[in-house]
Amino acid sequence: MSFSADAWTAAAPWYDAIRAHPFLTGLADGTLERKVFLRYIADDAHYLSRYARALATTAARWPEPEQAAVIARFAAGAVDAERLLHEALFAEAGTSLRDAVGEVEPTPTCLAYVNTLQADAAVAPAGVALAGLLPCFRVYTEVGRELVTVLAGTDAHPYEAWLRTYGDPAFEADTRRAESFADEQAERHPGTVVAMHDAYTRATRFEWMFWDAAWRGETWPEPA
Repeated sequence: MSFSADAWTAAAPWYDAIRAHPFLTGLADGTLERKVFLRYIADDAHYLSRYARALATTAARWPEPEQAAVIARFAAGAVDAERLLHEALFAEAGTSLRDAVGEVEPTPTCLAYVNTLQADAAVAPAGVALAGLLPCFRVYTEVGRELVTVLAGTDAHPYEAWLRTYGDPAFEADTRRAESFADEQAERHPGTVVAMHDAYTRATRFEWMFWDAAWRGETWPEPA
């Protein structure tokens, strides 16, 4: 079994927890409160800009030039495609992405997650850095593929744009390509595989925590 397949199998309990989370069930059936969704989107915008930098740093350190170019494209594509989605969602709410993000600082969970990814991108072996970046690809691919099916036979769904973005087969193809790069590194550098699994598991847990933070309305504490 390849590294990515093995890592995803090991992460199955966390993916099951993600799918069972009330944020995701509400997103699927359209009952998720809009303010909770927009709170998530604002935090996701903070996350995305930092995630893209972690991808770009990983690309700069990647040992295979052609693959490095692809990873760099993922970084640029993540910023462009998802920023447009965020802008459209906030425009529907009568505000702008710039204003929404400027008014809300990243949650503690968001910063813990992306700072971990950026640290690995800067100093960990390349395969470990990419392993930590993969769950964001794979979790959203799986969620999108499952949830986009709710759009069949319905005239309108309040979160259709989000569901279609991550249910796009092109997104799944990019996910599989990124996974294949990590698989190659695991085969070439078996001594890093344990650390790769650790990074993958940690990031998958953060994926659950990220949605949970939006659901709970996580904020920074105030001094007593």
